[in-house]
Amino acid sequence: MRNRGGRWPLRQCLVRVRADLARAIVAAVVRQLAFLALPWLLGRAVDLGVRAGSVAAAAGYAAAFVVVAVAEYAGMRGWQKWATLADVRAGTWLRTRLLGAILATDTERMRHAAAGYGDLTTRATRDVDAVQVWVHGLTTWVVIGTTGLVLVPGMAGLDPLLLLVAALAVPSLLAVNRVFPPLFDRRAGELAKAHSARATVAEHLLTALLPLRGVGADALMVERHHRRSAEVSRATTRLASVGSAWDATVFVVPRLAVVAGLFAGGHAALAGRLTVGELTTFVLWMGTVSLAVTVMAARLGERAEARVAAGRIEEILALPAASAGGPALPRAGVLRVSGLRVEREGGPVLGPLRLTAAPGEWIVLTGATGSGKSTLLRAIAQLLPSTGEACFGEVSLRGSDPDDLYRTLGFVSQGPLLLHGTIAENLRLSGDHPDGEIERAAFAAGLDLALPGIGWDAPVGERGGALSGGQRQLVALARALLRDCPVLLLDDVTSALDAGTEARVLDRLRQATAGKAVVLASHSPAILARADRHVTLTGGAFTAPPQHSPLTATPGDDLHTVSPTGMPEGGPLTAQATDSDLSQGSTHA
Repeated sequence: MRNRGGRWPLRQCLVRVRADLARAIVAAVVRQLAFLALPWLLGRAVDLGVRAGSVAAAAGYAAAFVVVAVAEYAGMRGWQKWATLADVRAGTWLRTRLLGAILATDTERMRHAAAGYGDLTTRATRDVDAVQVWVHGLTTWVVIGTTGLVLVPGMAGLDPLLLLVAALAVPSLLAVNRVFPPLFDRRAGELAKAHSARATVAEHLLTALLPLRGVGADALMVERHHRRSAEVSRATTRLASVGSAWDATVFVVPRLAVVAGLFAGGHAALAGRLTVGELTTFVLWMGTVSLAVTVMAARLGERAEARVAAGRIEEILALPAASAGGPALPRAGVLRVSGLRVEREGGPVLGPLRLTAAPGEWIVLTGATGSGKSTLLRAIAQLLPSTGEACFGEVSLRGSDPDDLYRTLGFVSQGPLLLHGTIAENLRLSGDHPDGEIERAAFAAGLDLALPGIGWDAPVGERGGALSGGQRQLVALARALLRDCPVLLLDDVTSALDAGTEARVLDRLRQATAGKAVVLASHSPAILARADRHVTLTGGAFTAPPQHSPLTATPGDDLHTVSPTGMPEGGPLTAQATDSDLSQGSTHA
């Protein structure tokens, strides 16, 4: 989808909330008609009641004044109620679309589109808020139009000279609102970028404060936040400078028109062409014109900010995403990966990876730090762009429906994210599971070993900060087990555990995943000892088994499972080595 400067999200918002906007428009028209009728009733009351000394006429106009005021009140309530509903629903729809786009887009594309999680947060909060303000103020244009339709003939009926005075203000206002909006647009864009940059730094600072303090880098990050804040201040000042000049100009022009109207109206009243009541009506109507112009300027500024914000939102919504409605993935089957490659900026191409994981099997991707274990695991999970093929039950994972993909693959990252709340609340993020299911998953993940004596209602802290690294890993592992996916992709999920606890957790996990295909990224000896097969990575290439292993392979030979000690442990694999496999340094052991 090509970026259209934010117009597409704004139009879609209008389509989504058109019913509420229609109701708000009707209520706003009722309110404005009543509001404009009040000065006319007041003028008639002055002329026919006060000046003529007629108590009955004054009382009649007073009663009419009350009725119209009630109508204005009802119109205002309806206007604000439905306008608020419209902007809230537009904001909910936009945030839902943003979240869906983020979840359906691989992390590599998202990294290029956004400057970190702080930037995404700014788009989902400040930018969406700007669009909501614009949606809420849309009905104001109908109010302004109603004001013009009523006051043009109304002022002409009082005195054509008064209408001319009011009309002379229009070209000046048009010129003002031609000059300021483009400049306001640029300044609003600069401020949005400055807020995004500061939000990213703040997110880094808040989530990594203790580690940064441990290496003495907290002062550097605080200083960086101060610099970003200074940029926000400068951008805010520049925007406020343009906005204040704009507001002041559109405020002065109508006031000058009021002064000119009073001068002309006073002469008309002295000449007998205008009554005192009509002059009163004109002054009050000119106040309405002044207010309408001021509000119109504010709405134009909001539109400029909304266009900038919607353009930033559209950048995320326009990212390529997995298409819904793709081929359905089976609930059971074999995971097959063939020729999977991942290109890294400034680094070698990872792969090609080739493996097969049947239900009940553990396959381990192992290798030195930086060899690509986590990257290739994320590529299998369709979280990174890659070439090659990854299938489950002979159905390609690439292009499958995102919801179906998430039901099939359970991915646990090396640094799992926990949300602020309790342990139970984090476990139930995967669904509202019965207590028995939660207890079984927690036992399989070894939570009783890592969290002895701690209840389900214990808080995990912000991003899991109240728990140790190993405890966070096991909570995320239990959460993945609760989803009951046929394939589990586990990225070093026991790296923060001591050897004794790790061994007990792995034994439980092996039993709990008896019917699941499990692919693990790890160099843990305990995991390798329990694996059916492992693939060793060396910076993107695959190495054969260690030289001290008695395993040898020639084209056409059966390959056997290799234990961490290098001794053969199993029967022949279903796949055989080929010339191309061996030439690439690949092994399925």
